Amino acid sequence: MDVLWATVYLLVQLAGGLAVLVGVRRHRPSAHVAWVLLGAGHLALFCGNVPTYLAPLVGMEKPPYPSPLTLIYVAQYPLTALGLLLLVRRRTPSWDIAGLIDAAIVTVSASLLSWIYLIDPLMSGAELGLAERTAAVAFPLGDLLLLALGARLMLGAGLRPPALRVLAAYLVLFTMADTGLSVATLSGRPALGWAWAEVLVTCASVALGVAGLHPSMRQVEERSPTAGPDAGRRRLLLLTIASLLAPATLLVQYHRDAPLYVPLVCATCGVLYLLVLARMVGLVAAQREVAITDGLTGLHTRRYFEHSLAVEAERALRGAGVAVLLLDIDHFKSVNDTYGHHGGDRVLCEVARRLQATLRDGELIARYGGEEFAVLVPNTVPPIAREVAERVRSALSDTPMPVSPTRSAPVTVSIGVATMPEDADSGDELVRLADRLLYASKEAGRNRVTSTVNLHAAAPGSTPVVVAPPVPAAARQ
Repeated sequence: MDVLWATVYLLVQLAGGLAVLVGVRRHRPSAHVAWVLLGAGHLALFCGNVPTYLAPLVGMEKPPYPSPLTLIYVAQYPLTALGLLLLVRRRTPSWDIAGLIDAAIVTVSASLLSWIYLIDPLMSGAELGLAERTAAVAFPLGDLLLLALGARLMLGAGLRPPALRVLAAYLVLFTMADTGLSVATLSGRPALGWAWAEVLVTCASVALGVAGLHPSMRQVEERSPTAGPDAGRRRLLLLTIASLLAPATLLVQYHRDAPLYVPLVCATCGVLYLLVLARMVGLVAAQREVAITDGLTGLHTRRYFEHSLAVEAERALRGAGVAVLLLDIDHFKSVNDTYGHHGGDRVLCEVARRLQATLRDGELIARYGGEEFAVLVPNTVPPIAREVAERVRSALSDTPMPVSPTRSAPVTVSIGVATMPEDADSGDELVRLADRLLYASKEAGRNRVTSTVNLHAAAPGSTPVVVAPPVPAAARQ
């Protein structure tokens, strides 16, 4: 039975690491280096365990602990940590302060528990030599490193595809195995600790292999379109529990008549208080930002656009011209039907990105509706406004847009342009006119710009004459 279990234990570890490498070759994620490091880290665990489990089975003496093999085993921590760090940077290239604070709260609380119940007892164990204590402490420290990066990965902004969730399960199972083994060793029951650790590591190996083979591994690295994570109930509950661990630990130690670690607990409480305060400040600022910023595209909201338009309309009545561009993505429903809502979201974000890259400072961009966008161009005249609209149409329609990590599709837009004071006497009338001109572009064949000049150039009852290139056949479908 021992031979069978040792064989299964080692083979599952080997399969978990190799499965990640097979998944990299099959699915070809952009962050392939990160996944290779995760697989290599688990293979280091396998290599460190092989002599320990096989030596007794072939009649050889079990390697001493610690030994050079321990270094191979410990190598899994920096390899895995580097892989997680690369995934974090791919998902949130900019500073995600909210996610960083959330991960810090969890890590600080876990570090306090690890120090009081694992690291300090292991370091002060009189029966262990310096080498044994150093090796024993390396594992909880490595677990803390993986916990910090895992928390940063899961609590940061971005999609949470199945592969990411299974990867999180792998980290939880693995750190539970290490922690349980350390606790069992300190309590004088190492055999029980090893038994549970082997079961948990086996489950962790399966979870890592599933994460590596799942097609959604390509979505794990996908950059978040939002500025930061939300603060839902489950997240707030997690942060509340983590924040209360420090005083709860002090109370437990007091009732156990054990060392209180008062300076350490007080310092931890102070750090947690500052982190929670920073998080609350960020939430207040985020709530203010929500009122004027679209959560998906990062553009201004319709409410903010209408407020800004009212201000510019008053200036236009005093002589400063203003233009409104309303643009709508052509056949957007077919994009959602063909590529799913994630594909539609990618198109919306790409439209927002190209608008920001095309327009000048001072020209306000807003997400006006589902697939409708609005641009406010101050201090302008009708010919310039039409040139801006045509430039926008060309920037959005001339190059296919990404609809998945590996595919792009042609996307066109129709635009209506109205200016004030030439076309309207108020901001509301200006928007209504731009909306009618937008639908005139739709009726004229899409992928074009329509203004009052175009409409006036057409005979009564005829199709508006517009200056726009022919619509590609792919865009008409």
